[in-house]
Amino acid sequence: MEILMGFFLGVLAMMSVMGLAYLSTIIKLEWYTWSSLVTGVIAVLFGIGWLWASFLEGYPQSGSLGLIVFSGAGVFMLVLTWRFLVGPALEHRTKG
Repeated sequence: MEILMGFFLGVLAMMSVMGLAYLSTIIKLEWYTWSSLVTGVIAVLFGIGWLWASFLEGYPQSGSLGLIVFSGAGVFMLVLTWRFLVGPALEHRTKG
């Protein structure tokens, strides 16, 4: 079971990297936008890893709290970055 969980975490990480790579081919973004996106993705993946590791160790409350704190902060960062930095750049690209 541990191997399967590690495999799925690797698949999620690879999908995230490929999504960011595809985004880099579509639009030119500033360094602070990329750092916010990468930090958000790492926080989400860390929260999922924390959840799985805590469930395997038998501490589901710790896993749930880690998912809320780490992945919640990562999703919040991704949403704000997309809304205020990536979205306007995409809109400007389609108009111009």
